[in-house]
This record gives sequence, structure tokens and C-alpha cells, in this order.
Amino acid sequence: MNIVLLIADSLRYDSVFSEENSDLIPQKLSQESHIYRNAYSSGCWTLPATSSIFTGKLPHEHQATTRTRMGLNNDYPTLAEILSSKGYETVQLTANPVTTHIFGLDRGFDRIERSWNYFEKGEDTFLNSILLLGKRRIRQRFLQGDFITGKMTEDIKAGQAWVTSFAPNQMDRAINLIEQNQKENTPSFLFLNLMETHFPYHIDETFKTLSSGIFNSINELKSLYHMVNQSWLKTGKRHIHPSMLEVMRKRQQLAWKNIKDKVDLFYKRIKENFPNTLFIFGADHGDNFGDEGWRYHFSNLTEAGNRIPLFIHSPAEKNENREIFHPVSNRRLFDYILNFATEKYTPLHKIKRTTPPVLQSFWYDMHGQTKPKYQHDQFGFVNNSRRYLKKGKEWEKYEIKKSLSKFPEKEKIKGNPIYDLDLVPEFRNNLESRYKQFKQFSNAIS
Repeated sequence: MNIVLLIADSLRYDSVFSEENSDLIPQKLSQESHIYRNAYSSGCWTLPATSSIFTGKLPHEHQATTRTRMGLNNDYPTLAEILSSKGYETVQLTANPVTTHIFGLDRGFDRIERSWNYFEKGEDTFLNSILLLGKRRIRQRFLQGDFITGKMTEDIKAGQAWVTSFAPNQMDRAINLIEQNQKENTPSFLFLNLMETHFPYHIDETFKTLSSGIFNSINELKSLYHMVNQSWLKTGKRHIHPSMLEVMRKRQQLAWKNIKDKVDLFYKRIKENFPNTLFIFGADHGDNFGDEGWRYHFSNLTEAGNRIPLFIHSPAEKNENREIFHPVSNRRLFDYILNFATEKYTPLHKIKRTTPPVLQSFWYDMHGQTKPKYQHDQFGFVNNSRRYLKKGKEWEKYEIKKSLSKFPEKEKIKGNPIYDLDLVPEFRNNLESRYKQFKQFSNAIS
């Protein structure tokens, strides 16, 4: 049986489940899936979040975090490695460089196709270069002469994912690969990462601004610059006006709207042609557009940054449009997928849990310039309808609603909820253990 894991990078929960627009939900997929309305990511950006899905481990365990920038901890086998050993052809079709060899997220994949190398698109080297130069790392390499010596060729090509939509090509390619493997009686595991919903949020086939007029368009470009560079971390200033944060939010919603029907059609084609396929669609993490006072998705735990859409269609389950509000973590997809591969058909929310969903983030070191008020690693967990967060020296409690709120109800609490809540003893013991391990890891990398 085949397994398809389709990830829309950075896709917020409310970009799909919007109170303003019910047309953003993929119709066919939602009618035939378990819909997890309280799914959370263990990490807050692609590296830790995807690493958790691939290993089933928390960021402090797999150690692929914002500050370490290390590859995956080799102590833990990946989904692709295990499935490959079970006879699956394991394939990664990605438009995001982070999921490749750079951090070891290619481990176990028999085939990796980077969209910027595989698909022929009209490459606008000038536009790619201008957008990429907005990133500090790329600017440094440019100033060091790497562009002139040709050492930035791959960076420039990868920059196409920032300005070009590859999703239709990726999904067509996935169908072709499953067909090829099926002829050889080989099951397929395909991981697809779509970048359309990631910064700078593709509102068209190629990059353009959403704002009308030259002044507003320039302001939007400046806001995108400050967004990706996280300028506020070293200046403490706002940089992006609230109206422009709303433009960013609309950019992502439009980006998702542009590929929503394509995702739905992809699911339909998979189901019709390969009915014994486990189909999972979701996000690796969310994004922040002023939510809880935060911008972007790199080093903070928020409802907008960690709550994600998640749809699962399994040929072994009854899937009729069932909404599930039980809190789940997307890192448990590791266990769920391996169970499916060994014909153990247990719904995600019924797999035995050892803790509630746990969330972790690590502050971003801006080359020694990060303001002290942003220098705190964060540990959180979700229990029932509340999110608990340790930020700095205090614990905070947030109310979880059906829809996202930019500023959810927050309450500072005394004591430690790990001990003070009426938790199942196993949950409490394991939460305590993970919290202690998190603190040890945080101290070790400080």
C-alpha cells in the first residue's frame, strides 16, 4: 500500500479554516477524511518541525533547531529509512532546500527531486537574485564574491521556489512515480513539500505584490524584507505596520486558494487510481502576522505558528467528513505511518500517547545582535482546551478557541502546570522528564 505525505509549508490553520471564507477548505478531501481541528506542530519552522515528523522525536531530542542548525541526530532512524528497509520506494519531491541534504532530512530517501533542478521553468535570475539578497546569509556570500566565482549557482536556482509555483509539477510527478512503482509491484512512500504558502506567499504563478500603487507596493516589499530578516529581533522596533501584516496574511490565504483545488484534484487522482493509498495532507507549522505580538515563524510558540490543518484519508478507516477535536501532535504521524505500513490500522487520535502535544522553540541568534528580551527558549504543551507556555521565568495559559484569535485570552499562572494540573500520572511523569531534558539541552547550547 502506498503512502503520500503532502505538506504545504507554513500553512496557517485559519488560512484553511477561515471564518471569513468557507471556500478555502478542500472539498473532496474534507468529505472523505478525518479532519483534525486541534493538530499542533512540535516545532515552529521547517527544520525542527519536519525533523519531528521524520523521527517522531521532539526538537531537543533530534537536535535540529534554530540555534544548533545541526543535521538530524543520527541516533534516530527516519521514516524514509525504516520504510525503505520494508521495501518501499521512498521519494522526496521538494521545493524547500531545508528538507534536503543540508540538514540531513534526505536520509533514507531513495530518490530526491529538488523542484528547482528537476522542472524546467522560465528562470528569472535577476528577480531570484534580488529576492534572495533580502536574506542576510545570501548577502554575506554575495559580498564575499561567491556570486562572481559561481559558488552561488545552486542558491540562485533554489531561489525559483520563492518566485515560481512548482506545486502542479510536483503532484503530477508524484502520480507518475507511483504508476512506475506499481508496475513493478513496489509500494511508494512520497513526501512532498509545497512552497507556495511559505514566504513570500505565491499569489500568482510568479512573484508580484498584492498592494496597488507604487508607494504601497514599495511598502509591501519593505515589509517582506523585514519579515524574512526578522529585523525586530536586533532593533526592538516594529518595522512592519499592522496594515502590512494584514497584507501578509492575505498573501498566504491567496497562495493557498490558488493551490487548494489542485491539492483536491491530486487527492482525487490518487484515490481513483491507487485506492489503497494512505493520503495525509497538512502543514509542517504555521506563521505569524502580528499574532500574540509576533511576526514570522522562526523562534516563538504561538497558536498561529503551531496550530496546523491536518487531513487524513486512510483506506483502512471510515473517513466520512469526521471532525476530531482531540489535541494531536503532527510528530505522531511517525508512529501512525509506520503502523499503517505494518497493517496496524489505528487512527491517529487513538494511538497510545505518553504526553499531551508538546511544543518547543529556540531563540534565534542574530550573530550576537538579538535583543535580550527575545533571548528565551520556550516549552509548551496542549491539554484539553488550553495551551500552556513557559517563556522566560513564568508560565502562561492560553484559551484555545475553534477559530484563531490574534490575541487569545492569556493568563500568567503561578507554580508549574506540569505538577498542578490534574494529569494522568503517566502524562505528568513524561512531561516532567521532557521538560527537564529540554532545559538541559537549552543550557547546553546557550
